[in-house]
Amino acid sequence: MVKLRRLAGMFLMVSALCSGCSEGFLDETNPQSVGFDHIKDLKSLTAATTGVYNSFNNSNYYGRTFVVSPELFGDNSFISIRNGGRYLGHDRFTVTNGDGYVTGAWTQMNRVVANANLAIQAGNQLTFPEGQRAAANQIMGELYACRALAWFDMVRYFAQPYNYTEDASHLGIPLVTEPPGVIISPSRGTVAEAYTHIVADLLRAEELLGSAKKNGYFNKAGAQALLAKVYLYMEDWENAEIYATKVIEESAGYTLLSNADYVASWGQKFSVESILEIGMLPTDNNGANSIGYLSEQGGYGEWLATKELYDTYSQTDIRRNLIVPGSRENAESEAYFIKKYPLGASSRDDNIKVLRLSEVYLIRAEARAELSKTQPDKAAGALSDLNAIVGRADPEASVSGLQGDALVERIILERRKELAFEGNRLFDINRKKMSLVHIQTNQIRTFEYPNNRFIMPIPYAERNANPNIQPNPGWN
Repeated sequence: MVKLRRLAGMFLMVSALCSGCSEGFLDETNPQSVGFDHIKDLKSLTAATTGVYNSFNNSNYYGRTFVVSPELFGDNSFISIRNGGRYLGHDRFTVTNGDGYVTGAWTQMNRVVANANLAIQAGNQLTFPEGQRAAANQIMGELYACRALAWFDMVRYFAQPYNYTEDASHLGIPLVTEPPGVIISPSRGTVAEAYTHIVADLLRAEELLGSAKKNGYFNKAGAQALLAKVYLYMEDWENAEIYATKVIEESAGYTLLSNADYVASWGQKFSVESILEIGMLPTDNNGANSIGYLSEQGGYGEWLATKELYDTYSQTDIRRNLIVPGSRENAESEAYFIKKYPLGASSRDDNIKVLRLSEVYLIRAEARAELSKTQPDKAAGALSDLNAIVGRADPEASVSGLQGDALVERIILERRKELAFEGNRLFDINRKKMSLVHIQTNQIRTFEYPNNRFIMPIPYAERNANPNIQPNPGWN
């Protein structure tokens, strides 16, 4: 468990980490300074890294909010008319800057960054014996990758996409790379600056990380897959293709699941397709606040799929089995139940799949399709990658003859079908400058791009504590 202290509303310091340790880790004797001498060897550095990962599990980060919210804002899902009041602002497109889920996500993302900063600075001051250098490099690489992931999530959720302005000079996120020795009130950098930091961290992580698969943690393939996704969001198509290819062709231990194994894999841990997966345990999970409890009918069961999404799948598409038609008592007579988190009503410990090999194929497909607009020979590779996912899902289906914008649009559709309920839809809509079709149980509305409400507000609590933080336009 990590206990944290808030600095200027945003930056948090670690006061204790209990991971089998008998005494406090980074125990604060002064609220404005941190004792780095408590990280003194590989064992304590490893314990610190575990504390960094712990924040990803939180119900207001990957444990629920950061997956559910981007799906509710789009056209994939909505909250049932019989509900407990959860995520109604997201479902109704009426989020305010006092929204508890948004504030919670902001807090957890910054917690990852702040704790990673502490551990990175301490780790860089250590000298490791020769026999521990590979393990130490692995841990340091994980810290850089974790910080990059948190920044990437934050800049997607709280800032307009990279291509919103020609040079990405619009408001991004606060960027602090060292633990503060005094209370600070950081302002926001630009989106371009945020992506520069993210890429630098991931390139450093790639240098340090080992190739061995490490369930629940970053390895080299995880850093490379995330880099491919980051470059995709930057519209750096060449590097997106290069890094996706590294994962697909050079990383051992990852293969696409078969059609027959696909549905069952969602109730299992760490499949051969999962590159980065947030692990949950039966004894250490979010319980009734878990993502599966929100969707499973034996739990709250109020997070439902849209019929419009269900109808995009052919009857022979295996993924259609992850949306089950039914009736919700005293609510929707025609409901579509989400089954990607099937443990929610039992052990409540569904793992969260952050990066899968299927997405890496679609990243390379999109990058090649965009490149094919000026390099026609890239189109064949884009179609091949697309059909790897289309054909796995439905052996009777294939895509051919498309090129240019039509090919890109087909790949974005496949992303929607393949990655539904995994927290990508809003970000894909925004970065591709698409209209947002917002579907609820009783109405459908269309919002045009660009839109101030396609990103989240800077939380009121943060603005109240930090006079230098700039709000997002349209949220005052």
